[in-house]
Amino acid sequence: MMNIVCAWCGKDLGSKPSTENTEELISHGICEDCSSSLLGAKKISLKNFLDSLKIPVLVVGLDVTVHYANKHAREILHKEMPSIEGLCGGDVFECLYAKQEGCGKTTHCVGCSIRISVTDTYNTGIKHLRTPAYLIQGSPDNNHEVKFLISTEKISDAVFLRIDKVGEH
Repeated sequence: MMNIVCAWCGKDLGSKPSTENTEELISHGICEDCSSSLLGAKKISLKNFLDSLKIPVLVVGLDVTVHYANKHAREILHKEMPSIEGLCGGDVFECLYAKQEGCGKTTHCVGCSIRISVTDTYNTGIKHLRTPAYLIQGSPDNNHEVKFLISTEKISDAVFLRIDKVGEH
């Protein structure tokens, strides 16, 4: 069976038979409350809707530049929109390698799960769900690894990057 959850709030939407041979498959949809908030009579803006979510979400383009980060993402990043809008993801997440040569410009960037997931989702439309990712923050002399689980979904001409978990996984 495949569990179906709302991609926005995580609410259980039931299950359906799966064609895969893997247990614990999860598919994403949108629940009635989120659909109403996003598309319905309330007519709130997309930014206000994203800010109402309890999960961190960034809206990024093909070049992995951040167009918007919702309130929860900004809290985790300890940043406000004017300081991150238009920056590459590595700069927003303070990746050590982005600080050294620029996001996407080092040999380390080729294997960056965040960059790979966003680019693949943008180019193919295929979602990535709870993909393990990590980056190195700090300086060459004093650094630490930050781990994430991320999910991506293409909507219109942007990729919504959801941070499912920060820390050990």
